[in-house]
Amino acid sequence: MGAIFSGIAALIIAMAILRRVYHLGAYFKNIHFNNMGLLLFVMAVLWFYFTFAENLTVWYGGEEAELATLHSKLTGEFAVPFWLMVACCFFIPIGLMARRATRNVTGTVVASVAVVIGMWLERFNIVVPTSLHPRGDIWALHYFPSWVELSIMAGTFSGFILVYMVATKFFPIISIWEIREGREKSIQEVSERVAEYLPDDLTAVAP
Repeated sequence: MGAIFSGIAALIIAMAILRRVYHLGAYFKNIHFNNMGLLLFVMAVLWFYFTFAENLTVWYGGEEAELATLHSKLTGEFAVPFWLMVACCFFIPIGLMARRATRNVTGTVVASVAVVIGMWLERFNIVVPTSLHPRGDIWALHYFPSWVELSIMAGTFSGFILVYMVATKFFPIISIWEIREGREKSIQEVSERVAEYLPDDLTAVAP
């Protein structure tokens, strides 16, 4: 579910960038961002439910190492990344996508950027606090990513963006001729369907 959630957010961001860079406003319309915003809203609600259920299970189970991890995320040293994750993955997208006025290009992009940041923080909150509160007697230090790790992460993001943008130069993002042909075909089919319901001789119909 989290992968789908972050994937939808990344797709919205990619749509907005392609719309701006390649001037595809006639094909990536506001209604598309509105519909994607509704989908992002639903996924935010589901994310909050599963996250709440996960932490509720940890609290109810009462296992010492898991409780230590939970308390470190709720009120301890990892409270900032945890609550920032909740804000980015729930409060910001819900606040923006609940209103039709903000389910536009700008609103959905802001919500999507927040979701991407929040989902990265979720991975951080899964790995780091748990590693510092192990079940066994494993010696662990306080952790903060080094400049090497941050550089690798930045390089990974940059490499992905570079590959994606190069791919857009060689492979069509939108098959424009199919959209045009489909639009013409749809108009023809609708006209034929409407003609089936109309009388053959409209002058014979009483006013």
